Amino acid sequence: MGALNLLELAARKGARVLQSSTSEVYGDPDVSPQNEDYRGLVNTMGPRSCYDEGKRAAETLFHDMHETRGVDVRVARIFNTYGPRMDPEDGRVISNFIVQALKGEPMTIYGTGEQTRSFCYVDDMLDGLMALMECETCGAMPVNLGNPGEFTMNELADLVQKMIPTHGGSVYCDLPKDDPRQRRPDITRAKGLLNWAPKVTLRVGLVPTVAYFSKELELSQVRPATGMVEGGAA
Repeated sequence: MGALNLLELAARKGARVLQSSTSEVYGDPDVSPQNEDYRGLVNTMGPRSCYDEGKRAAETLFHDMHETRGVDVRVARIFNTYGPRMDPEDGRVISNFIVQALKGEPMTIYGTGEQTRSFCYVDDMLDGLMALMECETCGAMPVNLGNPGEFTMNELADLVQKMIPTHGGSVYCDLPKDDPRQRRPDITRAKGLLNWAPKVTLRVGLVPTVAYFSKELELSQVRPATGMVEGGAA
């Protein structure tokens, strides 16, 4: 209902409106990287399905309002994003790992830790969103925004541990049902339409992110990691 109300308002005011969609529309993909033409593999009865299907339904509303009433819309499929000012309790893997490590607690890794994610620094994401909103030719077509650098959860944990000497190691738990095995954006469309690609590697972006959490929690001093393979666009 929120998306429909916003679209109705945009129609009345002649405003351009952004749908902040998500990589979750791809579900647990069986292709990698995922481009915008991939229709996804979503379990509609799974524990994650209400979020996945809600975003897919919102994309449909945006597309239909664009086609039938000429509403000026943009659709961004946002992949994992991180950076300073994240909520320590938001449940995302980067905030979970950092907070646990700063507290000296074991970092919780689900499954084998070999599932992958691609992490985009918040400054890069904001640049991509602004470029999309300023694009005059994008229309209602969805555009992936994310960093194509792909990391396993074990690699992410290792990187965080190298940055935070107070860490308590790692503990492995059962993988939640329908947890995606891989997530990596194909940003060919964003490069072509927006002249956009992320600039900040995961190793670089984690430094201010850890510093922010450390200050918030009034805990240990951060030291940068060394010797890790950097993700992101060349």
